[in-house]
Amino acid sequence: MKRPIGPIAGLCLLLFFAAHAHAGPAARQVTDMVGRSVTVPAKARRLVTTFKPASLCVTALGLQDNLVAIDTDSKRDRLQLAVNPAIADLPAVGQKSTGINFEAILAVNPDLVVLFAQKDGIAIADRLRDHGVAAIVILPEKIESLYATLDLIAGAAGQPGKADRAVAACRRMVELAGQRVASVLPAQRKTVYFASALGVFSTATGDLLQDEMITLAGGIHAGHGLSGYFREISPEQFIAWNPDLVVISGPTAQRARRVLQQPQFAGVSAVAAGRIFDFPSNIAPWDFPSPLSVAGILWLAEKCYPEQFGDIDVEAEIDRLHRTLFGKGFHELGGTLGD
Repeated sequence: MKRPIGPIAGLCLLLFFAAHAHAGPAARQVTDMVGRSVTVPAKARRLVTTFKPASLCVTALGLQDNLVAIDTDSKRDRLQLAVNPAIADLPAVGQKSTGINFEAILAVNPDLVVLFAQKDGIAIADRLRDHGVAAIVILPEKIESLYATLDLIAGAAGQPGKADRAVAACRRMVELAGQRVASVLPAQRKTVYFASALGVFSTATGDLLQDEMITLAGGIHAGHGLSGYFREISPEQFIAWNPDLVVISGPTAQRARRVLQQPQFAGVSAVAAGRIFDFPSNIAPWDFPSPLSVAGILWLAEKCYPEQFGDIDVEAEIDRLHRTLFGKGFHELGGTLGD
């Protein structure tokens, strides 16, 4: 005698068959950024993103109207709200840092889910596959892999041409920064210390995107020799590195500045020269692995070597990038640099 199917199991089966119905006869195979082969529908019309950088990628691709659920953090992201106010009403599925709500993803019956490789992203993607839901994993921790991320999301969504314009705009900004700092001699390169949102003595390692951003801006990353994710260092190590610039990420900037005002840091070059900057921007961060990181590269290059940018309006370039990616200029979206 067959056991009756319970309501939860029944729901899962319905979602499974609904997802396969979405895939349809024209379903395709794509390979995600951790090497998983994923069956995706011919055109994914119902997208779910699970952390802010992925949501910014989707928005930069012009696919924001296809979102049916989004990471919790993006529901408060000023840039994305300015582009698409409807995201405030989308169901939230949690976020990478605090945990993903698996049932909340299934509940919106998505065609495609975008996850990040860190933490449990790959495991959740495999669980979604077992429920008949296409899920790709991205890993945009290098600038070239950021371009690959845009290509992958657009291709998996069935709209590969959407990535061309966004990638071209990002490449142009990185090339512009590179041209401007190319003539800076190695001995003149500025040492840059990156203070993460976790605290002033938490810094990015050489494995993270921030390391490459500093290099592309013509700087020398103080934490380049470290490995892993964000790492805590001692105040003594900070003094020994003696950076020429300090850039501070996130909402803890004021607290970090107060710490650096303590007498023991007065001899650090960046502190003595007052070259401590909050990493932009007020509407969406530029130091995260999203298309906006290229704006961070140009901004940082100008902060390191302002003499190389005397004939360039950096804010106009940043405005142009936002207009290309999001249909509105940086200031029109409510952005300010605050420095």
